[in-house]
Amino acid sequence: MAAMEADAKDRAERRKERETTANTLKEQGNTEFKQGNFQKALELYNQAIDQIRDSSVLYTNRAQARMKLGLYSDALKDCDLALRLWPNCLKAYVHQGHAYLALKDFDKARKSYQQILSVDPKKESMVQEYIADVNRAEEASQMEAKATKLFESGDEVASGVVDVLNRVSQKNQLPLYYSGGFRVLASVIKDADSQTLFRTHNGFQLLREHQLLSRCFSSPLNTLSKEEKDVMSSALEMLTSACKDNETNQQMLLSLPEFVHQISSILVFNFKGQGRVLKIACLNLLHEISLTSAGRAAIVGKFDVDRLTAALFPLMMKATTYGSTAAALLNNIALDRRLKSLLREKIEEKILPAFESLLVTTTPASIVSLAASAVTNLVGDQVIRNKMASSKKLWDNTGHLLGCYKESKLIAPSEYLLGLLLNLSTNVPSASLEQVGDGLIQNCYSIAASGDLSDLSASRALGVLSNLLPHCQNAVNYMCQDERTLLLLNLLKNQDPAFYKPALKCITAVTQSSEEARQMIAQNKGTSILMRFLAMEDEVVIGNAALCLSHLCQVKQVCSKLTKTNIIQKLLELARDGRKSACQTNCAILVGKLVQGDSRHLDKLRELHGIEILHGCMKHIK
Repeated sequence: MAAMEADAKDRAERRKERETTANTLKEQGNTEFKQGNFQKALELYNQAIDQIRDSSVLYTNRAQARMKLGLYSDALKDCDLALRLWPNCLKAYVHQGHAYLALKDFDKARKSYQQILSVDPKKESMVQEYIADVNRAEEASQMEAKATKLFESGDEVASGVVDVLNRVSQKNQLPLYYSGGFRVLASVIKDADSQTLFRTHNGFQLLREHQLLSRCFSSPLNTLSKEEKDVMSSALEMLTSACKDNETNQQMLLSLPEFVHQISSILVFNFKGQGRVLKIACLNLLHEISLTSAGRAAIVGKFDVDRLTAALFPLMMKATTYGSTAAALLNNIALDRRLKSLLREKIEEKILPAFESLLVTTTPASIVSLAASAVTNLVGDQVIRNKMASSKKLWDNTGHLLGCYKESKLIAPSEYLLGLLLNLSTNVPSASLEQVGDGLIQNCYSIAASGDLSDLSASRALGVLSNLLPHCQNAVNYMCQDERTLLLLNLLKNQDPAFYKPALKCITAVTQSSEEARQMIAQNKGTSILMRFLAMEDEVVIGNAALCLSHLCQVKQVCSKLTKTNIIQKLLELARDGRKSACQTNCAILVGKLVQGDSRHLDKLRELHGIEILHGCMKHIK
């Protein structure tokens, strides 16, 4: 027995030593992999597996290295081994799917990716992206087969594309020859078949292998001649045609080494004359790519998005040919969910100042609209929203511009600005909203009160006020002057929730801090109007109505007037059966205020055996 125990201990120690060695080799392999030394990484993973053959992590790491080296069948074997060791190895299914995709076994790739959901159902978004990659690759493969068949059959258009590609590949021609050839290609690439032939016959490789074109794109921009700039512009026009509605081509183009850096340099360079045409061609290409979800993802994934986004704002303020395309491009890429997380850290350094500078009357209203739409997408991120909302300059510039648009009756730009303001003022620190200036407050009230622009503008303006009033004393003071609270009361009668919900929130805010507002609402049948909201199904509305009524209980006669209603019974039901704690709390507070304000409410409470409910609610009353 002692000998067996000693042997077991010795084997355990040797196992531990091998694990330590294997882990060291694995870490070395990981380092080599990150540096792009895939062959060396593979050798280190092999050595680690020689030490320990029952580690799923080692097999998935080796599978990844093998795929980088094009050893897809060997990678599949590693994935199988990893799954035998650990059937729920998510990485093994991912790499297995990637390997099958590389081998163009599309059905098996889909099945592998779908297996991920059996391990982690929360990975649905990731799986959908992988499946979209498979569908795209399968479609590209089918198109390549079709295009090849067309070309081999002597199809005139197909043959024409390949013929022009061969012609522009000839060396030692004049720049005019190449720019003309590229524009011919741009005109003949009209459908998926011609786009596929462009790809399969090395059209994208012209950027790297074409003698003149590669030199132009790699040269300093300030050294280019007019003719060379024209060659680059015509090439970008050709690439735009090749990428139109073609996600495979878009991804291939943006994966070319140095191309993204070259495009970025063109965008930020201060061109004159012919160079402006080059910049327009660059913007047109990126805008075309940004029209597809895969294209947007490629732009966000490949570009330095801080630099790209900051470069687009100044272009919006220039010529219309720059401005509209740059604004539309920004608006499109803002739809990609990853952009927000990538911009969080530097939003205040370049993007926020650039956007603030754009918010002036000299910027075309159509450009402001697109820019505001893009920033509205960005402020959907809480971190970005908090940072932008802290800028007083942004509030001031937006408020001033909104006033100009209101006076000029520019409906669409006003709607975009108000949409931005509505999002920007939602769930941000009170300190950010306290600094909002009188101009913005007055313009929002004027738009909501007059209805001169559009119903959408009026409802959004009212929504902005409803966000500001609980936090901004300037807004409360303004709304309590000149009987402006009566407008809010009238809006409560509107059947559209886009109006009565923010109006109710506004009244709740002003009645909390203003005795004048409480008196005005109470004297104009406000209590009866508010009572109707207690019968609604929306508990947010019910809660706000109850809170507002509790404010009105400070006005003499309000509590006594409410003794003639069934309000106690209704509030008890809501406090007992409500699903939202805020609604239950506000109903409980109102019960307490009514009981304190008139003893008849207490009698009613006892009659309904509601003392127990009241006791349960009293803990919510401060």
